[in-house]
Amino acid sequence: MLSRWEATPVVNEILDAEGRFKVICAGRRFGKTVMSLMWLLDGSLQPHERRWFVAPTYRQGKMIVLPLLRQIAREIEGARLYEGDLTVRFHNGAELSVKGSDNEDSLRGAGLGMDGSNALVMDEYAMMKPHVWQEIMYPMLTSTKSKALFIGTPDGFGNGFYDMFMRGQDENEMDWASWQYTTIQGGWVDPEEIENARKTMDEPLFKQEFEASFESLQNRCAYNFDRRTHCTNDAEESPNMIAGMDFNVGKMSSVFAYEYTDGSVHYFDEICLRNSNTEEMVRLMRQRYPECKYVYPDPAGKARSTTSSRSDHAILRENGFVVKARKSHPSHRDRLASLNRKLKDATGEITMTVDPKCVELIRDLEQCVRDDKGGIDKKDLERTHFLDACSYYIEFKYPVTVSRAYSTKW
Repeated sequence: MLSRWEATPVVNEILDAEGRFKVICAGRRFGKTVMSLMWLLDGSLQPHERRWFVAPTYRQGKMIVLPLLRQIAREIEGARLYEGDLTVRFHNGAELSVKGSDNEDSLRGAGLGMDGSNALVMDEYAMMKPHVWQEIMYPMLTSTKSKALFIGTPDGFGNGFYDMFMRGQDENEMDWASWQYTTIQGGWVDPEEIENARKTMDEPLFKQEFEASFESLQNRCAYNFDRRTHCTNDAEESPNMIAGMDFNVGKMSSVFAYEYTDGSVHYFDEICLRNSNTEEMVRLMRQRYPECKYVYPDPAGKARSTTSSRSDHAILRENGFVVKARKSHPSHRDRLASLNRKLKDATGEITMTVDPKCVELIRDLEQCVRDDKGGIDKKDLERTHFLDACSYYIEFKYPVTVSRAYSTKW
């Protein structure tokens, strides 16, 4: 219906990729709006089909998209722009409209999914209330299995955009795909301007706005972790396989890693069981990776079990695992010091990587924060379990002791 203007290889990759729901996390001035309209108009528009560009507010949508709607109306024969309702109508009755998520009543009952292969863009999704998608937009797309594109710049972890992005990273979510691009990759901003911005902004804000990084303003536990550096699915298999475990009835957690002769480690899989027990987890671990011999669990598992009279360590040994654990818990500070050195040491060397499908481990590495004593903040019951499962092994095998002569604060 519309030629792909001057699409870059990055844009073509997104347009051509499979996936009913696509999530684009990109830096400021990446060219998200132009790309979104190209995506909306890619292919043939069916008669009376409706395609929407939904901005956080109607005013924002008008300010950003109206000039591009005028261009579309000029370029496509038979298209007519109705500026009053920000809609381009085509010769076959199909429509492209701009909406605002701030006026929920205008979105309800509009019948977006009634005719044809409709499409929807949710622009700057981090600024929207999650229920707009969950309760209003998604139900309208279900009847025709229509597609949607979520696009925006990160705004921390406490909104639905991060969750959408992580769904696209999960290989088990077959309908979802996600990408992460910096401002410079969009090709619209001079690199010199990016460097000027770097000099005038603090690092977390710069990484969020121009490098499309999900940042926390609090002190992160794994402060050396960066998904663009540490996440890879290209790591080679190794005959040396280990597992790490955290025992918790509400969220039983295990991670699997390859050890390499050069001292590097790659976490390639994880298992999460809710409201379960050690016996069930161990059976699943043995079933999935029978060749795995060594397990590095929570040291406290020596004294108790989550659900039985036997200890968690005893259950592991009964199922053929060799248990490697300290006699008592290392301090949180020592574990975090060991983990961060493995992620990146003082020379910049990286000796720990993670497969993108380890979504729970990645969430912990990105979201877990320290408490006011420099330890791991345990207030969020959903988090820290996979961080623990990962770092028990790291601290045991590659320990770093933080001197007690210094302040307890980092």
